[in-house]
Amino acid sequence: MAQISAPPRVTSIDVARRAGVSQSTVSLVLSGKARGRISARTEEAVRAAAAELGYRPNVAARALRTGVARSVALVVPDITNPFFGRVLRGAQRSAQEAGYTVVLVDIGNNRAWEAASLEALLAGPADGLLLFEADLPPGTSEHAIQIEMCPGKGFPVVRLDVEAGVDYAIDHLHELGHTKIAHLASNFNAPTFDLRRDRMAARLGGTPPSVHAPFTFEGAKEAARALLDEDVTAVFCDDDILAGGMYMAARERGVRIPEDLSVVGFDDLDFARVLAPPLTTVAVDAEGLGATAFSALAQDLAGNRPPDEQVMPVSLKVRESTAAPAH
Repeated sequence: MAQISAPPRVTSIDVARRAGVSQSTVSLVLSGKARGRISARTEEAVRAAAAELGYRPNVAARALRTGVARSVALVVPDITNPFFGRVLRGAQRSAQEAGYTVVLVDIGNNRAWEAASLEALLAGPADGLLLFEADLPPGTSEHAIQIEMCPGKGFPVVRLDVEAGVDYAIDHLHELGHTKIAHLASNFNAPTFDLRRDRMAARLGGTPPSVHAPFTFEGAKEAARALLDEDVTAVFCDDDILAGGMYMAARERGVRIPEDLSVVGFDDLDFARVLAPPLTTVAVDAEGLGATAFSALAQDLAGNRPPDEQVMPVSLKVRESTAAPAH
C-alpha cells in the first residue's frame, strides 16, 4: 500500500514569492514590526499571500532564531467555565493581530496549583502574562496585566464594572418589589467576588442571607438548598453556573421560578437563554475583556505604561426568571 505523503510545508519564501517581495519584508509584516517601515499596500499584499497559501509561522523556529518567543500566557481559574473560553478567544484575536500566540494555563480553582504554575511561567519563555484573578509574587519584575483584580499591586488592571452590575440587579429587583434578597456567592476567593459581596451589603443595608458555592451545577445545587429555607423572594447569584444550581435546587423542592422565587445571574453565558425560564443576568463582554487585557499587555511590552485600571461596562439582560414577589 502506497504511503500518502504530507503536503510540503509553506514557508516564508513561498509567501515572499507570491507577494512579490523579499523574505525580510514578509518577516517584518508577520512579526508585527512593519508599521512605519513598509507601505500599508505592501503589508496587505503579504498578509493576503500568507492567507491564500495557508502559511503559519513556525513559532519554535522563530524563538530559536531571535531569542524571542512572542507568546503570552493567559492564566485562568477554571477552563471548564465557558466564560474563560470567551476571554481566551478575545485575547487570541487581539494577540494574533500583533503577531503573538496565547498559551492557556488553567489553575483549576486551586491556589497552590496557581503558585506552582506561576513559578514555572516566570522561568519560561513567555514575553508577558495575563493573570485572571491571580497574583505574582511580591517584587516580581514582569510584564503582566491582572484581570478582575483590584489596582494597587504594581500591575495594570483590566476588570469588569461589577459594582454597576450588582446595582443593576438590585435596582431591577427593587423595582419589582423585592426586599428579601439572598446571595448565592462563589466560594473562590477573588477580589471580584469581594466587590460583589460588599456592594450587595451596601445596597441592602447589611449582609443578606448567603451561602458559598463551587462553580459546578451540582455543587451549587447542594449549597443553594439552604437559601430555600430562608424567608427570601429573590436570589442574586455571582455567576450563571451558580444560578443554574439555584434552578436545580428550586426544581427539586418544587419552588417555581419566578412565581415563588426570582433569580438573577452574572455573565450572560450562552445557556442562560435556554434555561427554563430564561435567566435574567448581568451581561458582560468577556471577549472584549480578553482583547483589552492583551492590548494593555502589548502596550506594556512596547515600553508604554498602560492605564493603572481599565473598567469595562456591563448591562442587565432582563428575561423571564424575575417577576414581582407573590407575597
